[in-house]
Amino acid sequence: MPKLNDATRIELEKNLLLSEEELERMQKRFPYPRFSKAEYARRFANIRKLLREQRLDCLLIVGGSAAYGRCWFNFRYVTNMMGKAEMANYCFFPKDGDPAVVTRPGHSLAGGMLARTAVRNVIVGKPSVLGAIVNELKERGYDKGRIGIVEYDPYTSIPKNHWDFFTANLPQAEFVFVTKEFIAMRLLKSQEEIAALEKSAEFGDIGICAMRDRVKPGMTEGEVFGIVHEAVMKAGGEMGMIQLGSCSMLDPDINDQRPRPVERVIGDRDIINNELGIFYNGYEAQCGKPVVTGEPTPEYQQMFDLALQGYQRLVPTLHAGKSSDDSLAAMQFIGDSDFEFYGGFLQGMLGANPRHEPQIGFDRVQSAEDRYLFDADGRLVYQIGHVFALQMHIVDKQHTRGLFLADFFAIEENGPRCLNKFAPEMVRARG
Repeated sequence: MPKLNDATRIELEKNLLLSEEELERMQKRFPYPRFSKAEYARRFANIRKLLREQRLDCLLIVGGSAAYGRCWFNFRYVTNMMGKAEMANYCFFPKDGDPAVVTRPGHSLAGGMLARTAVRNVIVGKPSVLGAIVNELKERGYDKGRIGIVEYDPYTSIPKNHWDFFTANLPQAEFVFVTKEFIAMRLLKSQEEIAALEKSAEFGDIGICAMRDRVKPGMTEGEVFGIVHEAVMKAGGEMGMIQLGSCSMLDPDINDQRPRPVERVIGDRDIINNELGIFYNGYEAQCGKPVVTGEPTPEYQQMFDLALQGYQRLVPTLHAGKSSDDSLAAMQFIGDSDFEFYGGFLQGMLGANPRHEPQIGFDRVQSAEDRYLFDADGRLVYQIGHVFALQMHIVDKQHTRGLFLADFFAIEENGPRCLNKFAPEMVRARG
């Protein structure tokens, strides 16, 4: 492979083997946040262990750009790279030798993109990314071997045209889907990962503060979205998920956040339910605080009091050695109220995972979707390194109104630690 020359902004057309010196030079020019070499060595060692356990010759890790950037979920974990092209990037991770990024020629290889990467080998997809992968597999003799596929998440498949190409051109290969095993490997977080999540939580707090200080009646939902976006981007956040929804507390008609704003005008006694997940270095810690204009109605105050009670009951269950059974038991009190929990009240976070596994709630625990993360007794036993979004989503029996309260927690040696600094409260808008 040729090496990169100084003209890092030209469209590169050849495979590259980046030296440590070249990477360091580009990283100074493009100061993206990044993890340490030791962190990537830890990840690569775990991946090689997975390859041995599954008797695989290599992994193909799919990368794409949809869903708030979450389709880079596993690809970025290995490479720290985000391309521009929709579903046109792979990481090739062999059992022997170093991993490689396989990407499109041209803009995907500009210096700013390469500066991100933790992988020194770059394979240019000529005539196509898929064709380059097939050629690489044949050259290594893996065309008759066991090839592991790691998708975006266990329920979002590899694109059909990609699958058709691989199976048609590698008819003697055995393809093994190991997405679930890969995600289970990622479940326990390192200290560097938790530090990134803590930074993400800080950006969520900044978004909440911006709403508290600037939201006022007469604004549209779009303006509120803009306030949050501006605040977290100025602070250094990486665009992730911003969801919010508003309604009158006197005449409510929603129980949840909207993924996109509508042109509804905020009134004098409104509630804005919100869920914020701002990325830092590819990691997302979600939070949410109900924001109200004017005094909350008695019903909404009652919902918040119930949410806070659930929050305070759930936190003590988040200790290493306790389990999802303890968390479920702590939430049983909701049955004596006029309201109910909606969805999962503990939501596992692996970074930018589209599915937020595992989900723990009355209707979610050990579901068919994430059963693979639970033990034979249907429990998730908490360990040091687990992280959760603690979410209290309270709705009335008709599901016509609701309230959302959430913070992000890491389970550590001394117990659960909240990564958010903004207190769990009903926030009074000051704008």
